[in-house]
Amino acid sequence: MRIIGMAIAVTALLAAGSQHPAFAAKHARGEPPLLMASNDVQLPSDDQVVELADNSMRIFMTSVREKSMRGLWDHISLRFREKFSVAQLDEAFKDFYDLQITGDPLAGKSPIFTAGPAIDEHGNLSVDGYYATSPSRVSFHLAFVMEGRTWKLIEINVNAKPLATPAGGSGGTRQSTPAKKL
Repeated sequence: MRIIGMAIAVTALLAAGSQHPAFAAKHARGEPPLLMASNDVQLPSDDQVVELADNSMRIFMTSVREKSMRGLWDHISLRFREKFSVAQLDEAFKDFYDLQITGDPLAGKSPIFTAGPAIDEHGNLSVDGYYATSPSRVSFHLAFVMEGRTWKLIEINVNAKPLATPAGGSGGTRQSTPAKKL
């Protein structure tokens, strides 16, 4: 009982004071820690990084097509959920709902990373990249936190910019570029 109370207190303190774990919570034997210490966090394999980024972006795009961030909200870390409601995510990403999306723009595509994945001083995994989509390039910055033994999305920044067109081309008619960071 005492261990559960400590874990809840640690979670509440981290949610209230910081988005970054600085230490691990004590836990019962045989159970994974609630939060990992930053020096215990190891960079996942390249395949795992691709899977994390691709899965998060596909969930984001599905949420955009459905015009509801419920799917994304169900996917994010517990601390991210405590900070943002579905309605707040809908408001933050509402500009994306106006985009004309036909089919699945990420179908058959993999993320292209602009830098290698990195673990920051707080133990969060950061990845930056884009998808070679057309007529707009979808760029992203994602950050993940280790919850238990699973990486969970804690930050998302998505940007859709029209691709540059050759001289004399009309390009896209859209003047604004949806970009949101949470």
